[in-house]
Amino acid sequence: MASLGVSAILLRSLGVIVAFVVLRFLRRTYIERMRIRSLRAQGIPMLPHSLVFGHLPVLGQFRKEHPPDVNIYMMHNWLVRNLDRYFPGHKKVPPLVYLDLWPMAGSLVMAYDAAAASQFTQSPSLPKDPVTRMFMEPLTGGNDLVSTEGAIWKTWRTRFSPGFSPRNLSALLPELLEEAQVFVNGLRNLAGKDGEWGPVFKLEEKTTNLTFDIITRASLDMRLHEQSRQSDSPFKSALMSQIKIMGMVTKVVQIIRLDKLPWYHATISRNNSVMHKVLVSQIENKLRSDAGASVQGKKTIVDLAIKHVDKDAGAGASRGKPDAAFMLHLIANLKAFIFAGHDTTASTICFMTKLLQDNPDCLARLRAEHDAVLGPDPERAGEVLAASPHLLYALPYTLGVIKETLRLFPLAATVRDGNHVPGYALTVPGSTTKYPTRGFGPWLAAPGIQRNADYWPRPDAFLPQRWTVPEGDPLYAAREAWTPFSLGPRNCIGMELAMVELRLVAVLVARTFDVREAWAEWDAKQGPKATPSHVVDGERLYCIGDGTVHPKDGMPVVVRLRTHGSSP
Repeated sequence: MASLGVSAILLRSLGVIVAFVVLRFLRRTYIERMRIRSLRAQGIPMLPHSLVFGHLPVLGQFRKEHPPDVNIYMMHNWLVRNLDRYFPGHKKVPPLVYLDLWPMAGSLVMAYDAAAASQFTQSPSLPKDPVTRMFMEPLTGGNDLVSTEGAIWKTWRTRFSPGFSPRNLSALLPELLEEAQVFVNGLRNLAGKDGEWGPVFKLEEKTTNLTFDIITRASLDMRLHEQSRQSDSPFKSALMSQIKIMGMVTKVVQIIRLDKLPWYHATISRNNSVMHKVLVSQIENKLRSDAGASVQGKKTIVDLAIKHVDKDAGAGASRGKPDAAFMLHLIANLKAFIFAGHDTTASTICFMTKLLQDNPDCLARLRAEHDAVLGPDPERAGEVLAASPHLLYALPYTLGVIKETLRLFPLAATVRDGNHVPGYALTVPGSTTKYPTRGFGPWLAAPGIQRNADYWPRPDAFLPQRWTVPEGDPLYAAREAWTPFSLGPRNCIGMELAMVELRLVAVLVARTFDVREAWAEWDAKQGPKATPSHVVDGERLYCIGDGTVHPKDGMPVVVRLRTHGSSP
């Protein structure tokens, strides 16, 4: 009888707990739904909203109309194309679009207006949304520049910025050229004989290994030789495993924290242990080499950071030896740099190749600029740049190709904390409407802004010349609406390195090779049992991924050596 009494008490207790959880969930749901209803009552245009499901049906419709692996960033322009369905009577998408995604994800307000976007990225620069820290936490523990705020962020941003300056990158150019030349040699080995097309391969695999080798070289002066390995190094394998978990964590952010489950936590700890061992070894080598003294004026990112070791030394710490807090932030940021420094740039190279393939006139003009500035022999381009690094910055049309690629294919966008400033609201020019951010993460809708006809004539066209025409020309680029590296003081610290890498690839590849998508060859390689591939907007190549954007199937391509002067 006593045992039955205990069981009854336990069941009642369990019932109370379940009831509490359910009531708390229903209360939160009511608050989230009423927040949208309140905004709509103020006259703010809204997507169709369900009192039960919020805007999840809209998200569900987007998913229904796209392949399962499509990247959520493609939703920005999908709403633009479906204006009549979701905003009937409007001539364009409202400047701020609210998304109530509870309980599947945090609620957002998407900024399609460049002026509104500048208000939360520049004046003021709102802190990053908690989901950003959650995404980075498995990799960095929240101790990186993306996740930190205030004095800690400012201190480490100041320390790292010189490493990414044009001057320092010019000093590192021989090392970056060396890695880029390995990439070129790899393409040469994949080209067919006598000007024929070679076998199909995933371009993203090659560009990822290239950008991985470059960022580890620039940040640590460490050569991992990912481009010439038969399999990934332990460091890269651990990082790639961690990135996969990061994407899974944010995909189900409101339902369950995967990174807190024992089996995921064990994997996260194991991956970080592998990376920590490599990074600590490299840092200690630098410390032994005269506290990070440079060789022939060359300063890597870690060289510049460890100059500050003694400034951060705690009481009783040995001179020239970093304390635990210093190492914590240094290692966290190095991992963040290596992640961000290889990921988006590798994808951008793929999309740049795609756009040049589809626009042969632009490719011809790009090649002509390289002939004019670097000399007519493509084989000597690396030698010319090594002797005259400034010529890399004397290629305006090449820069236009890169910027136009990043305009059409932005690969990441910032989300800020809309609750940080009580009563904070966004505004747009020419309107008195205030758009509150309480309960919503302001999200820079980079794909929407960068294809907005208000800022960009012929917004869907690939027009590198819009970056070379003088101000006043109808095609003159709207600089304030170009946001692939975000805006304001929290913009991407590695922007200049990414631009250098993209210039190098354009210079060393465009005149030497023809590269084309190879979906027929790819399908044949998969065999008759392969599942049919998906198409978005008539294209086999589209944006996929749970976090940053990647090309579908790694962008299968074939390559052939080009006879100089021949047409593509």
